[in-house]
Amino acid sequence: MMLRFNRLAAGVAVGLACVTPSTHAGTRLCEAGPPIVDGQPAPVWEGDFDGDGKPDRLWVRPPGTPLGFVEMAADPWTGFRRRYNIREAALIVAHGHRCSVIQHPRFFSTPIWEAADKPIKVLHRSDPAIRDWPRLSRRWRGDGVLLGTEAGIDELLLWDGRRWRIARSGDTP
Repeated sequence: MMLRFNRLAAGVAVGLACVTPSTHAGTRLCEAGPPIVDGQPAPVWEGDFDGDGKPDRLWVRPPGTPLGFVEMAADPWTGFRRRYNIREAALIVAHGHRCSVIQHPRFFSTPIWEAADKPIKVLHRSDPAIRDWPRLSRRWRGDGVLLGTEAGIDELLLWDGRRWRIARSGDTP
């Protein structure tokens, strides 16, 4: 009886592991693509954000937009991962069939991020403006994403080969 129970428990555990949302969540999120906002698809920015030589896409998922499943979000401002919060806006970076969800409770809740035109600019590796980020230019892979702030000083979102990071400019307002 105990042997049968263990086999059954092992079978159920393997079955659950195969359909756990965390194993397929990124695929579903990428397949869903950018949300519809005010009857129009959300803007999409393109670049090679992870440095693999393949085009990637980035879009903003507005607050109140459910994912339909549990998803983990990266918070490069703190360096931690946490559960996706439906009440907060998020950046979605789609690399092929996988996605990264980037969220921070304070950064994306400022008025500049509530406007229709999002303060996002792609910083390509070939762009001469990369010289404005000399300490980081050797460490990051792929293209960076300049995120606007209320103070007018951009923050740079970049992939370093292992995780998403935020770099702040040395400029002050």
